[in-house]
Amino acid sequence: MSERPNHHADPRQRAAQALVLIEQDGQGSQAALRQVLDTAPALAGPDRGLCTELVYGVLRRRRPLDRWLELSCRQGLYDLEEPTLAILRLGALQLADLRIPPHAAVHATVETAKRLLPHKQIPFVHAVLRSLAQRLLDGDRPDDRDLPDWLARRAQAWATRAHVDGAALERALSQPAPLFVHALDGDGPRLIAELAVEGVVLAPLDGAQVPGVGRVADGKFLQSQVFSARRALAQDAASAAVVEWLADWLATQPPSRVADIAAGHGVKSARLVHTGAAVTAIDKNGDKLLHAVQLCDQIGHPLAATITGDACKDLGIPLGSFDAILLDAPCTALGTLRRRPELRHRRMASDILRMAELQARLLRQAARWLRPGGVLLYAVCSFTEEEGPQQIAQFLHENTDFQRFPGQSPWLADWLDDHGDLVSAPVRGGVDGFFAARLQKSA
Repeated sequence: MSERPNHHADPRQRAAQALVLIEQDGQGSQAALRQVLDTAPALAGPDRGLCTELVYGVLRRRRPLDRWLELSCRQGLYDLEEPTLAILRLGALQLADLRIPPHAAVHATVETAKRLLPHKQIPFVHAVLRSLAQRLLDGDRPDDRDLPDWLARRAQAWATRAHVDGAALERALSQPAPLFVHALDGDGPRLIAELAVEGVVLAPLDGAQVPGVGRVADGKFLQSQVFSARRALAQDAASAAVVEWLADWLATQPPSRVADIAAGHGVKSARLVHTGAAVTAIDKNGDKLLHAVQLCDQIGHPLAATITGDACKDLGIPLGSFDAILLDAPCTALGTLRRRPELRHRRMASDILRMAELQARLLRQAARWLRPGGVLLYAVCSFTEEEGPQQIAQFLHENTDFQRFPGQSPWLADWLDDHGDLVSAPVRGGVDGFFAARLQKSA
């Protein structure tokens, strides 16, 4: 990207840079956005919001935008370099989906192109965008088929299993995800009152409830004192439901030894240490575990231990070491498409079987580390049959000393399916798509 000097922060320029980082360099959308938003001079206010809207809008709508663009590009899109393609997609999004007058969208996008592209590319970009603007006036718009065909079929199968409307579910997967807040001490009412003083308004979940969880309706939660003190974290309600499901059981036990496998940055560990449990966080990524240690130290409930390594192996951990295990397993993460829209372009159908095989190995090792009578909670932020229901069915077939142990907490009633497994979908309360099963090992 041949960037020329620019002494002001242009949200369209930053959006194009983020898209190149995502599409060409393989970065995740959240990391790429953080990088471009905070590069000096940092974007703020409406410009920050516009940049974010542009990046996520292009990622969600890339397929229909590309089909629309192709009709105005005589040579097609395949030979275009990524910076040029990013600029064209941004222009197409503004023309088709945002409330920006066509002349303004074309002018602003061309000005951005002048800062980022070789001069010889500018007439081409201008011509394509003018063609799109004219077609828009003639009633020609992009279609609404945002998902690749194989993923759309998977979403329909998920809708059938979850007893929800398939078209509504597919639309929901292309919408922005709401922000949820999870009180680490589980005291939701007190948290709501304190956040209200800071101008952060939490609304009841428009669906199933989760202890200590609210949806941000208005206000800057991430700038609040409650967040800076790590008394509450930003966490999707379905993800919070998973950890609360295990916390329910821990509340009935003496202080417990808990393993958080694939612990990542420690958000779930932070809730578990609040129960009084001695939590061992396990992950292959040492940098993520460092974040987990820092988070739990900040909230005043340190982790008991961390182990950096592959949890498919024994890692020197004796059999039966833990009273409870949370395995929030690596997965295709298709249930988080609204938060990570780039996954709809990166994932392939073959990834499902690959991840399911890894999950099966992790489950087998977790079963060895769990003591008799202990509880294993398996979760994935995916909606595929192989990673969820089939995975648990196969595990229970091979491990007859385990059985489902859903529990009786009233809040679970709207989360559990007929088998006693937790199943969520964005058409129910705007939450991510999760599958989880709570299992108990025979004493």
